[in-house]
Amino acid sequence: MQIMIYLILTIILSTGVFVVMRLFGRFNLDNHQSLTWNYITSACIGMAMGAANGTLANPTTQPWFVLALLTGFSFILTYALIAESSQRSGVTVTSLSSKLSVVIPTLFGIIFLKEALGLTAGIGIALALAALFLIVGGKDKEKTKTGTSTLIMLLPVFIFFSTGIGDVLIRLTEKANTAEDKIPMIAFIYFISFLFGVILVAYDLIKGKSKWQWKSAIGGLVLGTVNFFSTVCIYKALHVFANVVFFPVYNIGVVCLSALAGWLLFKEKLSWKNYLGLAIAIVAVILITW
Repeated sequence: MQIMIYLILTIILSTGVFVVMRLFGRFNLDNHQSLTWNYITSACIGMAMGAANGTLANPTTQPWFVLALLTGFSFILTYALIAESSQRSGVTVTSLSSKLSVVIPTLFGIIFLKEALGLTAGIGIALALAALFLIVGGKDKEKTKTGTSTLIMLLPVFIFFSTGIGDVLIRLTEKANTAEDKIPMIAFIYFISFLFGVILVAYDLIKGKSKWQWKSAIGGLVLGTVNFFSTVCIYKALHVFANVVFFPVYNIGVVCLSALAGWLLFKEKLSWKNYLGLAIAIVAVILITW
């Protein structure tokens, strides 16, 4: 039962991250500044908890050091790509590219980690991909900017791979860190993301793309708190579940709960494709976790 609690908490908290980010637009917060504050908030919470537990150590001496560096960079890179693609290619295409990347950590688990994939789970994963397509891609078509370059058109492809590789890195850091308390590593990962976030914000300010907002710090503090505990639960769940189970169920759960939250909190309309996708998603989760 405790095992399932971590998985359920992961889905709920990750959905909370999307809900908080959804509110950024309502309060006109600067996305880059809020995200950077989010990263330093997560890092500070992690360092405070690590200090209280007496588990803080020099990151450079740990076996997960290089992997954590790459993971921290992948977090901010993926966000930057998603932000750019949302404006250039549309939110639907961007979201779909991000969610369908579940294929990458799933295949990684099968090929490299030798995780078993039964027929029932295989059918469930196939249904999960179909459900993601219907839920995320089943919305009204969005207008995209015309005259875009080939590089802009490839943004969804970059997001597909960066998100998938980021998930693989999370799994690898979990395996590399043999300590029971993974909080110091999580704090370090977010500190690295924060450093790259500072560069991103500085670029925006220097180029005049944005102005400094103290209110963005408040949004970042809220997001960082939810984000940190979401990540802790992800690592706890990954310690128990295989890739072929965790990532499909996690993605499906977040998409379904986010759709429900959007309908209840933000009055977002769902199409018949969305409802069909939600129904298929439930079947997929049952088959994968059979």
